[in-house]
Amino acid sequence: MIRIVQGFLNAVSTIEKAVVVLSFSAVLAALSVDVIGREVFAHGLFGSSKFAVYALILCAMAGFGLATASGAHLRPRFLDFVTQGRAEAPARRAGRVASAAILLFLAWGAVDMVSFSRMIGERDLTLGWLVWPVQTILPVAFVLSALRHLIYAAFPELAPVEQEQPE
Repeated sequence: MIRIVQGFLNAVSTIEKAVVVLSFSAVLAALSVDVIGREVFAHGLFGSSKFAVYALILCAMAGFGLATASGAHLRPRFLDFVTQGRAEAPARRAGRVASAAILLFLAWGAVDMVSFSRMIGERDLTLGWLVWPVQTILPVAFVLSALRHLIYAAFPELAPVEQEQPE
């Protein structure tokens, strides 16, 4: 069972890494073409800045999942001393379940937002694109991160070692 779960986590991380690379490359390309167009031809590429924003949203939300997968996500550490010793493992498990609950709540709100955008047919004013397909990354990223936290609570040996953040 643990091998199947590890395979699932690896597959999701691989997809997220591909999304990060492709979307960040799209950001770079769009902004580069726009700047070169303005500097060389005195006219930038219409809509490239807006396209770059959408690509950056995809990049950021895929990066959100990768931060969870690598243990680099932000968490409050000021009460860590309370749970040292025997209470540490149960506290970590409870924290992961609480994190999953918070992320599922955010996913629920994101689904509501995407549904509303889709229902009203909201479009980007610059590009004329429907907004909801880009917004869909929000609930997907929140659900995947929540699922990761639940997996880490159930299988602590699969959880990443948390990285120290400089203060």
